[in-house]
Amino acid sequence: MFAVRFDPSEAELPKEKPLVPQKRAAESDDDSDEVQESEDESQEPERQKDESEDESEDKSREKLPEEPEGQEDVQNQDTSDIHSKKHDSVISRFQQTLKLQEKLPQANLIDEEKEASDTEARPLEQIPQPAKVRNTHSGEAFEERKSIAWRNTTKVHYDNQMVKPFASYQDQLQPRLLANIQQYFSKDTFPIQTVLLDNTLSLLNFTLGVTKKNLTRRVGDILVNASTGSGKTLAYSIPIIEALSKRTVNKLRVLVIVPTKLLIGQVFDTMSKLAQGTGLIISISKLENSLKEEHQKFMNYEPDILIVTPGRLVDHLQIGSITMKNLMMLVLDEADHLLNQSFQNWSTELMNNIKSHKLDQMPGNVIKMVFSATLTTNTEKLHGLHLYNPKLFVRDSVKLYNLPDKLQEYNVNVPTAKSLYKPLFLLHLLNRLQNAKALVFVKSNEASLRLAPLLAIMIEKRMGASHNVLSVNSNNTKSENKRLVHQFATSDTKESNQILITTDLMSRGIDINDITDVINYDPPISSQQYVHRCGRTARALGRGNAHNLLVGKGERKFWTQIEKDISRNVGYEPIISTEQDESIVNVSENENEVYKLCLEILRSQNSGD
Repeated sequence: MFAVRFDPSEAELPKEKPLVPQKRAAESDDDSDEVQESEDESQEPERQKDESEDESEDKSREKLPEEPEGQEDVQNQDTSDIHSKKHDSVISRFQQTLKLQEKLPQANLIDEEKEASDTEARPLEQIPQPAKVRNTHSGEAFEERKSIAWRNTTKVHYDNQMVKPFASYQDQLQPRLLANIQQYFSKDTFPIQTVLLDNTLSLLNFTLGVTKKNLTRRVGDILVNASTGSGKTLAYSIPIIEALSKRTVNKLRVLVIVPTKLLIGQVFDTMSKLAQGTGLIISISKLENSLKEEHQKFMNYEPDILIVTPGRLVDHLQIGSITMKNLMMLVLDEADHLLNQSFQNWSTELMNNIKSHKLDQMPGNVIKMVFSATLTTNTEKLHGLHLYNPKLFVRDSVKLYNLPDKLQEYNVNVPTAKSLYKPLFLLHLLNRLQNAKALVFVKSNEASLRLAPLLAIMIEKRMGASHNVLSVNSNNTKSENKRLVHQFATSDTKESNQILITTDLMSRGIDINDITDVINYDPPISSQQYVHRCGRTARALGRGNAHNLLVGKGERKFWTQIEKDISRNVGYEPIISTEQDESIVNVSENENEVYKLCLEILRSQNSGD
């Protein structure tokens, strides 16, 4: 059935047309002309006929006398006649449309009822949206990655109150080992040492007393996130020496991997003191030594413990100097730094060697101890270690990283307009330190080469107190840098402050316990780097200070982003030094002239070189 439409052609039209007065004749002619232009050519004969009739009526009306009494009625009829004329043109067009529809084939016509019945009623649905683009650098994404990375770990929390005497472990430690600890190190434990010994010693001794077959799986892997200077080296060395103290044949059972040569010496010194009287063979491998000589030494006397850097380890694995057949413990010290290194793809090489040489092919055949002040949350890197039943030891804090307990931070806000005087402001800061041994961190080797001689020139011009300024940089030989570090470590601060300018090379593994101040002349690139820099002071539960020179709003804003990941003790919140003493960033006229002269002297020295 088709829709019923109104057909104006069937409507009854008035048969008689009203009279049109003479004065409206001209307008009527105009209207008829407009209608004539708009109508179709097919209606042309009919329109001409109508016009001739209208003209005859007009002539007859001109001959009639005027009737003044009925003039108003005639005018009303005239208005209605004008409207009917306009409607006639519209109606005629509509009739033409109907005639065209009749000529169209039925297939082209739309059955409205059928169309309505075929339409499927569906509920309103949400318009599809594009996939959400996630910011992988946001704080929420970082926390999510952190939770994913440590999802399958058993978390063990500790706090600063967990301190006890080493004598309380006399039933779990060999008498000789306990005596060495108390003689060379301390009478009391640090918190990380307490929680680690409490969770490993008893289980380790029980398993060794029953059977060694499932030792590694009973203990599981260990992940430790502890601040620098908290005693991590001693924490993992004690269980190692205790586990190997009863061995009868020397085999490589412990492999300690560290990122730098400086750390090799420190770990070797700690373990050698603990192992006195046990007969354990502790060896190191350095790039300075001949690879051929080390190969021959390891073939003749296989060490019980080997301390090595990643690159040297791969060299020995490739030439067959050492074998992982009897490996029981693997220690990664400064693990975040190690896992960021890719020397000869050392991590994959080591894991493949363990898999191919170990007789026990089951998961958890080696105890992995992973230590760092900024433990990585990169799931890919952690997955490469093939962790088995790991335990994560962390501080009881909501933040990711922890600063030393007694570290006090000071922020020196430097206006952007005065950034040219930053070396002078550093000298002002050094003048306020007394009997200090300070590390000054700069962003690059070139900055170290410029800053050290400029400070020396300003001190020579009596712009500040006498300070002994040293600089460790790549222009010096390795032996020269080693000598400068030793000179700084053993120097006396009674006569003058001892200052060592360095890059982030010394932010890790430098164990100098009497450093009083760390000065971040250039800000660190991340919160991890800041933690490692500040960790050079306030070590072993001692006190220390960290001074941050922040230029302009940009560096101050960056600082607020860094400290979001950092946890510090109550009462040790950062202090803004320039609010307490604005003279640090003030420059007098005399200082301005002398400072410009010092810059000219430095420029002439560099041009002469």
